[in-house]
Amino acid sequence: MIYLLLGGISAYLGACTGLGSGTLLRPLLDAVSPLPPVSIAALSTIAALAAALVSAFFMLSAPLPIERDELILLGAGGALGGIAGDLLSARFFSMLGPSGATLLQNALFFTLIALPAVYFSVLSHTIRPLSLTRLASLPTALIIGLISSFLAFGAQPITIAVYYLFFDAEHEEAACAALAICVSALGAKLISLLIRQRFSIAAPGTLLWLLPGALLGAFFAAFPALRIKRHGLSGEVIRLSLYAATINAFSALAS
Repeated sequence: MIYLLLGGISAYLGACTGLGSGTLLRPLLDAVSPLPPVSIAALSTIAALAAALVSAFFMLSAPLPIERDELILLGAGGALGGIAGDLLSARFFSMLGPSGATLLQNALFFTLIALPAVYFSVLSHTIRPLSLTRLASLPTALIIGLISSFLAFGAQPITIAVYYLFFDAEHEEAACAALAICVSALGAKLISLLIRQRFSIAAPGTLLWLLPGALLGAFFAAFPALRIKRHGLSGEVIRLSLYAATINAFSALAS
């Protein structure tokens, strides 16, 4: 039941804020689950991808703020990064023990979530955005897709910050780009992961609770009448995510 609640709450808040379910779900799973890091990464990938697909389905009902050519570049770059990130994470898990993997992943996760938070709270008021050509979205999606796949969380806060800073994008365009990279990167990671593991799924019993929660949370967040006002909520989600990642890192360091 705890996994149903975690999946639902994380997906709901992630969809309401545009930060993605994995931003909160990934560190919370590390905090509460006794499963090894490789299994947690697989579960987080599936749940975050499912929630992102629900959000993408509802987003397609309205005109997209991104041109089709740019969307193709984002999908291609995200998919390539997703495959590379999965292969890199497999190597990473094979080299380190569970404690070392948890420590380094949560430390990296903390850094990559803290950077966008610092940018939006402080630096966005002093740094003038660039206006790169949209062709740069391909290498951008590849790098972010690799990060997203390696840490199994979608990396939507990073994408939004990058689109604001380097492409001078509006919120709708940045959110659409973040969702496109998340879906393509995690989708490619899941395919690569299933091939590597010969189509066996880690902790299927846990997934039977986590997946419905993620789907339902994203589904309910798609209805305007059920959405929480975004003002101030993004900061609370980020702080909770950073707090959970910090606890996980110190717990791994102490073990």
